[in-house]
Amino acid sequence: MAKLFGSRRNRWGQALRNAAVAAGLWLAPVPAQSFTPLWVYDFDLGPIPEDNVDRVRALGFEGLVTRCSVTADVAKLERYARYVDPLDDFGMMAYVNYDFNNPDSPTVWRAILPWLARLEAPLWVIVKNAGNSVQVDTLLLEMARSSASYGVPVVLYPHWDTDIEDAQQAAERIATIGHANLHTSLHSCHEIRAGNQDDLPAVVSKHVHATRLVTIAGADSNAYSGPPPAPWDDAIRPLDRGAFDLTPFLRALETGGYDGPIVLHTWGLANDPNHLERSLRRYAQYRRRL
Repeated sequence: MAKLFGSRRNRWGQALRNAAVAAGLWLAPVPAQSFTPLWVYDFDLGPIPEDNVDRVRALGFEGLVTRCSVTADVAKLERYARYVDPLDDFGMMAYVNYDFNNPDSPTVWRAILPWLARLEAPLWVIVKNAGNSVQVDTLLLEMARSSASYGVPVVLYPHWDTDIEDAQQAAERIATIGHANLHTSLHSCHEIRAGNQDDLPAVVSKHVHATRLVTIAGADSNAYSGPPPAPWDDAIRPLDRGAFDLTPFLRALETGGYDGPIVLHTWGLANDPNHLERSLRRYAQYRRRL
């Protein structure tokens, strides 16, 4: 099995190992690294996992994230994992859409645990359509306990218009459940949708200690559009589109000691040619500002 995200994945590796230690798990130490890698989702890429890896790796991304919502996605993740496993300069993760109305949800997350362990990746989970908060907490506690046996940390994925919409709600659930194998992630687009567009540095400062993953996207300066439903085309844009400045958000992450990967959000951008290349260039500009 390859080291966690290989030689250029070491900062995320150390962050994940810190999380594992807190959960009473053990993973081999890896050396520190001096930069923050940029990953990307496989939204709107092709149907062949190997081709998707080759494409974004050639562009300069250092990891890929795929979605696991239905049973067929398990085989897709397995195919990704087998291809990425020998690569020392590229990582792979998956996020799980746990939908209480989807009969596949109870089995999908369990089925991918061996592959997440092989990739040394977390169980990154969105929860939606629960009947109440007790159902959410029961599920997350079960995930935390089961994942710990594989050495896999659980990272909550706050997502607008779901049962956990922002980092504050994730923190409340983690505090209520009280299991050391639960962590959170921060998303510029979902924090904007939650009404926190003017307070992102404060959000980061409050929650960075529990944050294991971060996603970013370009956005309009007035992207918050009130309660759902609403389209995403103002809050998920290429990094070089929209007037929303991510510098304070990224600076707060750096100041707070965040050292995991940052994932470029690309939902709904299939009709914007060369947006991946443009976002990489814009990300490099952001990094030079910090």
